[in-house]
Parts: sequence; structure tokens; C-alpha cells
Amino acid sequence: MSRRSILLLAATVVLLYFSIILFMLSPLHGSKSGYYSNSYMSHFGLRQAPSVNWCKELHVRSPPLPYAVALVSYPGSGNTWLRYLLQQATGILTGSIYMDYGLRVHGFPAENVTDGSVLVVKTHEAPPVEPDKFKSAILLIRNPRDAILADFNRLHKGHIGSAPKSAFKRKSRERKKTDWSSYVSTQLKAWESLHNLWLTKFRGPFHIVFYETLVQDTEKTLQGILNFLNFTITEDDMNCVLLNKEGIYRRRKKYQDFDPFTSDMYRRLDIVKTKVYKTIEIYRKRYNSTDV
Repeated sequence: MSRRSILLLAATVVLLYFSIILFMLSPLHGSKSGYYSNSYMSHFGLRQAPSVNWCKELHVRSPPLPYAVALVSYPGSGNTWLRYLLQQATGILTGSIYMDYGLRVHGFPAENVTDGSVLVVKTHEAPPVEPDKFKSAILLIRNPRDAILADFNRLHKGHIGSAPKSAFKRKSRERKKTDWSSYVSTQLKAWESLHNLWLTKFRGPFHIVFYETLVQDTEKTLQGILNFLNFTITEDDMNCVLLNKEGIYRRRKKYQDFDPFTSDMYRRLDIVKTKVYKTIEIYRKRYNSTDV
């Protein structure tokens, strides 16, 4: 192999490596419009990240708790936004059972930390088999229609981007349905299963939060979560959270004139939602809980 060929091969390898790094770190928006803040990234034509005005300097718990608190949700239910609000209110980092490189470099450096050194630990999984994994849990519930749509958007365009209309009309080779139709069917079952498992199998202290309530009355809902976590903040702390509550982690609605859900999808969504909400009522009566 000639020297020139070797140099070209080396350059290709370096470029490929650099591209992989960019892809892994990218992307609250998705691959086409990442969030980067330094001038080096701007040189490559990538967008600047909007700055996050943190109310407090972020840090781990000191000393750490001997147990972890789960922050449970179906994907697309607002887990990242709630983590952001909790970090704003307390200054304590939140963790995750996952390693999301995009989030790690955009305000969540404790990704993949799952112990008591963080305030809560994000999970989209069923209750763990190990009884000591989580001693208590916060269950964040969002209307399945909005949660499933939000996660479909995330799969196509990252944490705050929106899928193009064409993605909802793409045909599946295996069936005479669109990929979107199959996705809704599969994920509706997953939405139901996740909530039922935590509501019926988890035996630790439990706090239920509805995403819609968090949006409508952020202060009261967030205060309820902090009370559950036995964490006290000042009035100034809460005012700072409310002043900066939007952050950069909420997806803006892109299409005002387009509804990807059919009447049959709405019917099935309503059936499953009603069943899960009845399970919540049963849980509340059993444990005399009024936190919902």
C-alpha cells in the first residue's frame, strides 16, 4: 500500500471516529441540529446551545443516602424535564440507569449513576428483581397519547425535536400497516404494563405524579415531590425554579394542523388509560394515599 493510501486511510479513520463522537454527544435536537456551546463546534456549523441558568451549583449528595429513589416513567412522559426541575430546586444531581451522552453533556453529568449520591434515578424499566435496588419511587404518568407521540418524536429527532410527517406515513414491509400504527399498538401495551407493574409489584413508599398536573401547577406539584423526598427549599429557591422552569428540555409542538392518531387509535388509548387509572384508584384506597 502506498504512503498516500495509508494517509488517506488514516484520515478516514480519524474522521469516522470524530463523527461517532459527535453523534454520541449530540443531540437534544437529533442528528441534524445538535447542542454545542464552544466555538470549535461552531466552526463546523453546529448550533450553539442555549445556556441553562442553574439556580444553584450542581453537586452530589453529601453524605450520600444508603438507598436510591427511582424516578419511573414511560419514555416521553417528561422524565428529563422533571429531573431538570428537581436539580434547579435542590442543586443535587439526578441519576439514571442509562447512559445518555446527549444529556450527560447538557446538564445531567450523573447519567448512569444509580446510588444514593443522586437525588433520584431515572428508569423506564419494570420494578427491579433486587429488593434493595430502590427503597422508594416516584411514578410520573402522562396521557398515553402524548407520551407515545413524544417518544416517537425522540426516536426520530432527539429529546426536543419532532418527527417529520413522512415518518407517520412510512409503510411497514411486514404488514399492511404503517410503522406508526404498529408502533402505537406495541407501545400502548408497554405503557399499560409499566404502570401496572409498579402499581402492583413495588412495595416501597410511592409518590404518583401526573405530568399534566406538573405542567398546570408546577409549584404545588413540585413541592409535593420535594416533601416526599424529605427535602426543604426556601421560597427564593422555588421562585428561581419557576422563573427558569422551561429550560431547554421540553419539546415544542410542531404541527398544529396534523393529528397522526386515527379514531380507532383514540378508542384503544382511552380503554387502556381508563384501566390504568382504575388501578391507581385501587392503589390509593389500599394505601390511603392522596398524593395523586
